[in-house]
Amino acid sequence: MKLSVSPLPLGSNYYRGNTPKSLFFAVFMAVTMVLSSSFVSMGQQHPRLKIVSPAADSSMIDTSIAYFRGVADPSGMLFLNGTEVKIYRTGVFAAPLYLQNGINELEICHVVDTDTLRKRMVMVHEKPAPPQPTAGFAIEYARILPGGELWLQPGDHLQVEMKATPGMQAYFYKDIPLYEVDASEAGVAGIYRGEYTVQPSDTLANKRIPFYLRDNATKKNVTLDSREQVTFLTQHHTLTGLTTGDQAPLFYGLGTDRLGGARMGHLDNGVKLEVTGKWQDMYRVRLSEQMQAYIPANNLRLQKGVHFRPHSITGSWAVYTDTVNDYVAIGLNERLPYTSIQQQDPTRIVVDVYGAVSNSNWITQKDGLLAIQNVWYEQVSKDIFRIYIELKEKQLWGYEIGYEGSRLVIRVKPQPPVLDLRQLTVAVDAGHGGSNRGAMGMTGVLEKDLNLSMALKLKKALDRAGASVIMTRETDKPFNNGERLKWIKQQNPDILVSIHCNASGNPMVQGASTYYRHQPYRPVSQHIYAEMRKLGLADFGNVGGFNFTLNSPTEFPSVLVEVAFLSNPEDEERLLDTKFHDEVAGSIVAGLQRFLREVDQLSAVSYRKSAIGN
Repeated sequence: MKLSVSPLPLGSNYYRGNTPKSLFFAVFMAVTMVLSSSFVSMGQQHPRLKIVSPAADSSMIDTSIAYFRGVADPSGMLFLNGTEVKIYRTGVFAAPLYLQNGINELEICHVVDTDTLRKRMVMVHEKPAPPQPTAGFAIEYARILPGGELWLQPGDHLQVEMKATPGMQAYFYKDIPLYEVDASEAGVAGIYRGEYTVQPSDTLANKRIPFYLRDNATKKNVTLDSREQVTFLTQHHTLTGLTTGDQAPLFYGLGTDRLGGARMGHLDNGVKLEVTGKWQDMYRVRLSEQMQAYIPANNLRLQKGVHFRPHSITGSWAVYTDTVNDYVAIGLNERLPYTSIQQQDPTRIVVDVYGAVSNSNWITQKDGLLAIQNVWYEQVSKDIFRIYIELKEKQLWGYEIGYEGSRLVIRVKPQPPVLDLRQLTVAVDAGHGGSNRGAMGMTGVLEKDLNLSMALKLKKALDRAGASVIMTRETDKPFNNGERLKWIKQQNPDILVSIHCNASGNPMVQGASTYYRHQPYRPVSQHIYAEMRKLGLADFGNVGGFNFTLNSPTEFPSVLVEVAFLSNPEDEERLLDTKFHDEVAGSIVAGLQRFLREVDQLSAVSYRKSAIGN
């Protein structure tokens, strides 16, 4: 139910947006004092009522939507400004508040049998004050974009911004002009921006950039240095580094969110990279003439002295099987960076090796390959060598890229010979654990505990279906996601299912969702999602390209199941029901079985087409 909250007029002093602020605050404080004391109880005992949001009897908020949330006696009835708010069996309630500009009165009434508890609260919605120009003759701030420690090479652009007194002459670095941005675009007068292209003759090593403001009328000057330090990479040789760890991440750019930036992939240990810049704690690296990437500074060890740009010619290929997996091995002179993608119709693994030039004059394919149909290559540019691995089956079951010495080896998993849970190993991950509690519901229940309960139910359901099951945790123990993934890879499962509960700052958001990172692994997430929706959960969606650690591996199909929103009263009520945990486990097993049936049907169709073709 949508809840509309209308402010109650408070006489002639009611704030409409044009009342002087001093008068407005006086009225606000007076009303607050009156309403905060209006806490009336009828009967012997107060009914239980805990209001979490708004957090105080009087509060100010700069957004037009807020939320009325808390816990109340579920045997009673709750009203907000005369409109009933549903109390779930858990006692949790939530409703949106649509605030008008100014003072909004909330009259709350909680009735349990003959007991009535009344409470009044005040919320003041005031739009944020617009930014103001710099007062006096001064530089308010001067900064380098995008901020933090910065390494640039010749040809890069040094971009800067300064906020200062409007209408002045402004400069930075070597008296390079700064130009004032139109106030309608910047939101306030006095924003100056400038750009400089780094030259080979520039020499800066961990230096701050000076900014200057000049008033030509009064001949006054003021100077301020940037907080950030800048280095120009104008050395006469290539700067290189070697990756550390066996899963060094490569990022497309500097963008980020709560899960980190979008990733190109991961690199093996000891891969050589050319460093062309640095932004805060991220090195920029050159992959090819047209491609660059970013890598965390703690995943790259800079090489001392003179080292040449990563480069190699390719040698002969070997394509073979060990009766468990298939392998493609390509000789190189040194460990070069690589990325991979997956293609469908036909199913292929495509690997780009950067800095490699073909000298491969033969490709030996051994008999008895399990997964690989064919392999070939293409020199797509002078410094990108592209490897194509075409598979026999429609469904990709996993692959891994790494080095043996300087030889690049791609391990490809074949499709399981029997597509039945009784013949498969399923890894089940109960999200969070130990001190990593995850989200918390209004009842105080912790996500880590719900995840574990549902994961254990899933294990039992998979056991009944005959699957082999490995668990990342069966107790409330901490397990870092990086170490968790490393352990799962060592177990080499056929499929990974990670179970979590979702959460949002908006308590009205609800529903089930499943997540995948790589396109070939979408089908398993789709089938599980379809089964989850049969439980009557709202449609939050099937989400692709998801940058979650346990969705990242290419070694096996994986799916993250966000069962429901712990922050939503209705979903929380269901999550607290252990019978629902059984239903979730049953739905996931049914989704896995649907996925396997579909793959089996695709394999049968593919086999018939192949037989006709032969």
